[in-house]
Amino acid sequence: MCQQVEQLRRFGHTVDVIDILGFQSKINYLRRTLDVVRMTTAVAYDIVHAHYGYSAYPAMFRLRAPLVITLHGTDVIGKSIFERLSTRAVSHFADAVIVVSEELRRRIPGIVIPCGVDLSVFKPYDRDKARARLGWPKDKHIVLFPFDPARPEKRYDLAKASVEQLVQEGVDVELMTVVNVPNGEMPWCYSAADALLLCSDYEGSPTSIKEALACNRPVVATRVGDVGELLNGIAGTRICPQDAGTIARNLRDVFDWSRSSEFRGRAAMARYDQVLTVERIVGVYDDVLSNFRARTVGRRLLRSG
Repeated sequence: MCQQVEQLRRFGHTVDVIDILGFQSKINYLRRTLDVVRMTTAVAYDIVHAHYGYSAYPAMFRLRAPLVITLHGTDVIGKSIFERLSTRAVSHFADAVIVVSEELRRRIPGIVIPCGVDLSVFKPYDRDKARARLGWPKDKHIVLFPFDPARPEKRYDLAKASVEQLVQEGVDVELMTVVNVPNGEMPWCYSAADALLLCSDYEGSPTSIKEALACNRPVVATRVGDVGELLNGIAGTRICPQDAGTIARNLRDVFDWSRSSEFRGRAAMARYDQVLTVERIVGVYDDVLSNFRARTVGRRLLRSG
């Protein structure tokens, strides 16, 4: 979302952001509801755009502006039945719904716009320089796991077991977990790795895969979200079941690609350039505003009659 905001600003749009931080406390949803009312009373916004289902509830209390909701995955296909039902309910009150993958669209109707990647930020760096910068071992294979191990759906247990399997087979390899690293530093992490590993139970449109490929790094992933579409036709990537032995074997297969001049991960990400993504989102805004203004004029004409 932060990258979308920055790109919208580069396009000349004024964007104000409310960080709900609902993971810290559910009471924040109530507090941010008051912020939404206060801000939309003071400023005539053209659009209010909520990301994730729960965040749409405070946004529903906006004044004089249409509502766009983007659904990202856990809100639609996550383990919480209450969150899934809440997301489905609130989506009916939006002027437009954006979903980040076809899998989500099959659950909740919407316009499919996958999350993009800022190719000006996520670009490859020299592997040895990246490792020296990060203090990572120079001679080991490194598997990058850029997710919070405390989130069970990310399956750190499976990632750890897969790498341990390789170690048992005599491969000199290490699993690197990276969490809460600024965007500007992440390209160095991807560039320092031999492969990205994603073994989640579910995803929407995993940005980490696009970022890794934009940094020209191989990927091994389970078939979740739109991973099949993302990796389709890219040599040096693998999709495999959630089995430690199978994941280990696929990681071993792609290690050589991290040093190959023939790997074309970055070229494949041109279609997910953040600029193109935001252009499509602005197109949704234009359509929503056009319909909203038409309805408003209709109401005014009816009242004047």
